[in-house]
Amino acid sequence: MRVDVFPTLNGQPVRDLSQTEFEVLEDGVPQTIQTFEHVTVRGPGPDAFRREPTNTRDSREMAESGKARIIVIFLDTYFVDIAGSQRVKRTLVNLLNRVVGPDDLFAVMTPQMSAKDIALARRTETVEGYLSRYWFWGQRDRLFPDDPIEQQYEMCYPDRTPDGSFQGVADEMIARRREKQVLDALEDLSKYLRGLRDERKAVITVTGGWVLFRENPNLTRNGRTEPQMAGVTPEGRLTADRQQYNVGLDPRQCERDRMNLAMLNNWQTFHNLMDDANRSNVSFYPVNALGLVALDKPLNKDGILEGEAQILVTEGKATPGSIARVPLRADQQIVSSRSENLRALAENTDGLAVVDTNDLDKGMKRVVDDLTSYYLLGYYATNTKLDGKFRKITVRVRRPNVDVRARRGYRAATREEIEEGKMTAATAEAAAPPEMIQAALNSLGGARPGVPLRTSVSYASLGPAEGTERRVHLWALSELDSSVARAGEWLGGGSVNVAVLTVDNEVLTETTTPLPAGQRALAVDLGEVVVPEHDVTIRTRITPVQQGLPYTDTIRLAEISAPGRPVVLRRGPTTGIKFVPTADLQFRRTERVRLELPMTATVTATSGEVLDRAGKPMALTVTASTRTEGGITWASAELNLAPLAAGDYVLKLKAEAGGKTEEVVTGFRLVP
Repeated sequence: MRVDVFPTLNGQPVRDLSQTEFEVLEDGVPQTIQTFEHVTVRGPGPDAFRREPTNTRDSREMAESGKARIIVIFLDTYFVDIAGSQRVKRTLVNLLNRVVGPDDLFAVMTPQMSAKDIALARRTETVEGYLSRYWFWGQRDRLFPDDPIEQQYEMCYPDRTPDGSFQGVADEMIARRREKQVLDALEDLSKYLRGLRDERKAVITVTGGWVLFRENPNLTRNGRTEPQMAGVTPEGRLTADRQQYNVGLDPRQCERDRMNLAMLNNWQTFHNLMDDANRSNVSFYPVNALGLVALDKPLNKDGILEGEAQILVTEGKATPGSIARVPLRADQQIVSSRSENLRALAENTDGLAVVDTNDLDKGMKRVVDDLTSYYLLGYYATNTKLDGKFRKITVRVRRPNVDVRARRGYRAATREEIEEGKMTAATAEAAAPPEMIQAALNSLGGARPGVPLRTSVSYASLGPAEGTERRVHLWALSELDSSVARAGEWLGGGSVNVAVLTVDNEVLTETTTPLPAGQRALAVDLGEVVVPEHDVTIRTRITPVQQGLPYTDTIRLAEISAPGRPVVLRRGPTTGIKFVPTADLQFRRTERVRLELPMTATVTATSGEVLDRAGKPMALTVTASTRTEGGITWASAELNLAPLAAGDYVLKLKAEAGGKTEEVVTGFRLVP
């Protein structure tokens, strides 16, 4: 058993303790310390000297080193507002620059991601760039939700009805669902980190806190009872529910979700999370990005709390449960409850909480001290029973006035878990997906809602030019988020400027194309470009016709390989019968996805298949075809997503051309 120990004196790390000064007890029984190490983190150095993992297997091998700390920054997009995400940006960048050493690994995760999608890295410039470009990741204060499911809740249960029967229902359903998603993501992260190694892992959780909803029978009342209405779609197809097809409203699904969300017990989920974190030796460092706040909800012009907070106050405590309007005093108790829950998460996982303060930098200094010097103790437990019971760990130091924080314990494995672990270890290598498939899945780390502008690039390789240069035909795709496209300044359309730059910022080609009114995605044909040996950057700048601020995004094209990179298209209720290009790799079951690969040689045959996360083919029909347009032959693979469950998949396209078989894969994410 390995235990990370953090001794402090007057709040400062103690760095000169010896092995003989430590005492370890398990369930009160003294244990013999077999290994002892004082880990002092090397200071941060230039990113150029950090060796990056090249694949998932490489990152796992690096993570096994006891000297390599694993730090995950969890951005709770649902419970941080835009002001909070801006406020904490510089604080997080300073933390990375002061804490992350050349041996450390870190990653960024959001509630919309699976823990398996996080990419452990050593270069801090990646996270710094992300935080600088997407400082507006906080979604708490958005008036109009981007999530189609949340939009459906608001349509099913509108606040403004003659009898007021749905007052606050949609708000509570959204709040409960978001809180559940966040806690599930953190639990998933804890279990994933457990599999990397036994040594301590740190999760810096940037959030606004949670109220921990419990069961609420009041939410099950006053449901919708409309019958289904059969009809004919504009394409001439029969549909069992015309209302769902026309406006995306599914009252039956809303009712099922309402009943399920009413019975949520996030309080229990929260406690399960802390248990899993202790078993996984994961320490949480919650940071309240909202700072020091007095009210959970803002006051309107009449001095009344905006919205309908879903809290029942009993015996002086804020307890989720009612959908009645909340008095001012109760709203203040909600603020206190959020902070208390964050403190509980830190205290029960041996972390530190930065809450109830506007000086986030000062609070982060304590986190920095905590992560830069610690002791690593190892022992063989005297209790070898495989009974699945919790074992309490106590660490003492034989030096006066020294405070000690350490792992509080762990749950012993059962015999069944040991056997399962042996099977898992024996089959893990065989079950690992091919590197090409893993790379396609890793690209889904950016598939998250709330990004105002997404861009992607596709190309057809035309062969070498001179020396190491290559000729390619480039297409750049720009796509505004639906919430941005609905804003007033974009209703009249805009213009898209795309430039291809060398590492020395030399412009290889540049073009400006109008974005028609009512359209939010545009594929720009950049024509033939001679790409040098080094990386090139595709910079996109999209500006509204009416007065408004532009959006800018950049993509680095590091490697040109034959045959090229496909264009991704979607078709669904929002696009009608047309396929439209998309830079968003998130899809829904009501849509279809298509890959189109530009080819320079005559295509004689095409085929496609869909793969699961392990790279295994699935028994689903993929329609393959070819077309010729503007002298370019496009090989395509199309998939109907209705049979799939939520998760990550890979679509493979094969094309036979010029006597060779070319193959490309693209990952996509199916969301509920």
